[in-house]
Amino acid sequence: MPTPIVSFAPSCEIDLDKDGKRHGYLRIQFSSHRSAYGWLPVPIMTIKNGDGPTALLVGANHGDEYEGISVISELYQKLDPSDLTGRIMFLPCANAPAVYAGRRTSPVDYTGEANLNRLFPGEQYGTPTEMIAWFITNELVPKSDAVFDLHSAGSSIDHWPSSKIRLMGDDPEKDGIQMDFLQLFGAPLGIVGDRVHKRTLSGETSPKGILYLSTELGGGGKIRPWIRDFAYAGMLRCLRRLGTLRESFEVPPVEREVRLMAMQQDENYIFAPADGMFEPRVNLGDDVEDGQFAGYVRSLKEPWNEPVELHFRRGGVVFCKRHPALCDIGDTLFFTLSDYQGA
Repeated sequence: MPTPIVSFAPSCEIDLDKDGKRHGYLRIQFSSHRSAYGWLPVPIMTIKNGDGPTALLVGANHGDEYEGISVISELYQKLDPSDLTGRIMFLPCANAPAVYAGRRTSPVDYTGEANLNRLFPGEQYGTPTEMIAWFITNELVPKSDAVFDLHSAGSSIDHWPSSKIRLMGDDPEKDGIQMDFLQLFGAPLGIVGDRVHKRTLSGETSPKGILYLSTELGGGGKIRPWIRDFAYAGMLRCLRRLGTLRESFEVPPVEREVRLMAMQQDENYIFAPADGMFEPRVNLGDDVEDGQFAGYVRSLKEPWNEPVELHFRRGGVVFCKRHPALCDIGDTLFFTLSDYQGA
């Protein structure tokens, strides 16, 4: 008889298709110096009650983005199968090795800088991060009617809170649902885009007709209570709109008017023109004008020199600001968003 081939592909401890509430791990096979025949644990949970829409909730696509972990974990803890007409799959720590290390990127891959959201669709027998991407792409996304990818800015960046959709263009009904998600999520800014980036999770969803909402829930490697709380309530409202939560499930009302913004372009960015100390002179959420003074980069090795002035090329809302003061040439210092003008 032929010799059987043994698979070292990622595996899941729980049955994602069975009714009820269950939790366990994705097992990412990883033969390392400290554990020759070991595997890496990626937490996964599911709640299912009969037929209905399936939602996939992803947190910590980058390992130092903590708000999504908090929101997704509590949703699993608080919801019961009787609250649903469908299924929710929970992946709170998608890039688990990076989460455990407190880093944006995973330290266990060959480079030590494996960015999960630049490795989709992944590899079934690749590095640990490639295997996680493969499992999400091939085992979770195809089961999903909607994917909610809860990002924040991580340790090096801070964001004014937002949610974001990518319009499909050829399906007005689905685009209408996604526009509803922006309003129901309730972030101060709702970004309307018309493009996706290759090798990202959005690139594996929107082109396939799967509803997709991503977020930027602050940043700086910390959790702000007001952001975390509206994100939790916003997820409940979106899940009910999808039809995964029962219509009778009571959800909090939206607290604010959502300002619709267009996805950023190259002219929205300010990159560090020199190494040194970044000194911002505007705040996140400020409205600024074209050419407005934004701050300085001061030289630390030649502090007798005048600092380099920074100016916004394109005005709008200050959406992104570098968090650490130290910067190198090429670091993103700011970017702005302009108001959405419609299709």
